[in-house]
Amino acid sequence: MVNNFSMALKHLIKFSGIKISSLADFISYDVSYISKWCNGNNQPSPKHVNRINQLIASFIAKELMRQNRAYPFFNEFNISIETTLSAEDMKIRLLDELENFLNNAYYQSSPSDPSNKLCRESANLSAQTIIGRTNVKKFFNNELAPLLSSIKGKIVIYVTGDVTMALHNNSMADFLAHCQFSTTDIDIHIGCNLNKLQQKSDDFIDSFYELLNKHLQINFHVYDNKDYTNSNIILLKDYFAMQYSIHSDDSIDICTYITDKKIIKDIFERTRDKFNRSNYVLEPKSDIELIRFRSFFYLNSQLLLFCAKGFEFFLPPQAFNRLLRSSANYRYSSDLQETIKNMQITWEEQFDEAHIDFFMPEANIVNYIETGSLTYGEIDYVTSPEERELQLQQLIKSMKKNPNIIIHVLTASRPQNDQDYAKLSYYSNNSTAYLKKNRSFLQKKDKTIYMIKSPLLIDKFNHFFRSLNSKVNCHIFSAEDIEKTYKKNSALLHRIWEKNTPDIQSK
Repeated sequence: MVNNFSMALKHLIKFSGIKISSLADFISYDVSYISKWCNGNNQPSPKHVNRINQLIASFIAKELMRQNRAYPFFNEFNISIETTLSAEDMKIRLLDELENFLNNAYYQSSPSDPSNKLCRESANLSAQTIIGRTNVKKFFNNELAPLLSSIKGKIVIYVTGDVTMALHNNSMADFLAHCQFSTTDIDIHIGCNLNKLQQKSDDFIDSFYELLNKHLQINFHVYDNKDYTNSNIILLKDYFAMQYSIHSDDSIDICTYITDKKIIKDIFERTRDKFNRSNYVLEPKSDIELIRFRSFFYLNSQLLLFCAKGFEFFLPPQAFNRLLRSSANYRYSSDLQETIKNMQITWEEQFDEAHIDFFMPEANIVNYIETGSLTYGEIDYVTSPEERELQLQQLIKSMKKNPNIIIHVLTASRPQNDQDYAKLSYYSNNSTAYLKKNRSFLQKKDKTIYMIKSPLLIDKFNHFFRSLNSKVNCHIFSAEDIEKTYKKNSALLHRIWEKNTPDIQSK
């Protein structure tokens, strides 16, 4: 086994048949440096070794692909390949294996070599290996969860694994349930295997929505993990790095936990660079970034809307006027006012012609009837009793005019606490979709939107919400049903509004 950087580099150069001069040109180093690395007279500095190894791996991978010698490489270096790979997957796998090979050789070089500065620096490396699925689970819940719970500042986590796998066995949800975060500034970056996502049923979207809904204070960044599918790294910036192996049941059965600050920093830089913004599957954004987007969003003739806070549609003109006045207190007020005006016009036209499916949890409707609390863009707004009544009348009128407006009410037991509420709305026009957090449950409100960037994930969410129609707790209300219920309970509604709603001047 090659366990020395100079031997590893010489082996790769000889096997691939590349010229040292060509490699030197590619990585922008003098030939003399590479000669010294091959002879063992010197090594790349720890500060630059990750970048150097990436460049070397890239150059050799490209050459092996050109020679059509990828499989001979895997045989030469005892790397097992379980399935036939596409050309693109082969290139990615080659690059990963070459980088790992060089990095392992560099970090495993003999500490007895006085010229090996890295080994002297790493001699005091603090690391721990946990073996066995039960032990790993205990370690996560009993050691890592309290660590995350104690952090007062920003938390940044990178997970190169697959979110579909993490939710399949509930390991991620179980771990986060053990965390009692002291901060609301939390970002979790995690990968997603789109091939596995394609195969997932509605149960996955149900679990995924539940994860996002339950942990509203966390910003989940989800990426197509094609660039790092074999990395198997979990990293908490400035605190620890972990490399792990996966058991056949998709759980972690072996992990090595590292707390050496220098190594953590090096791993963080290598890991972070692999999370490319162009590969976003789900991207957190601030509501203000969607100001102009919404006007175009509602131009589509097919809309699916799951409302988890209030009901901002069919508002009467006086509500729009108050919204315009309220918008003066928000950032980018001129853009916000323009959007409000455009939205009023767009909705009036779309509600006459578009096919719109509204899905509303019963608890949401009851809460809105009682309080009138809703969020319009980034404006927190409370409708007056008069506005709510006019809004209901406008809904009935629009539904009679356009039978393609359908109200789906999801009945369930009354929520006992905040955890039981649906706090994440879903807005889709079939081709574009986003999720919106209920701001009243948030302390930190800079990122309240999840833009869904993957058409596949949009299709999955659309199918999931539409499938709610077949559930026994889903009831469809026609315009006549709503009008009948309204007339029957009109006196009760007015008593509720008088008791629960503060006096609001709507003029």
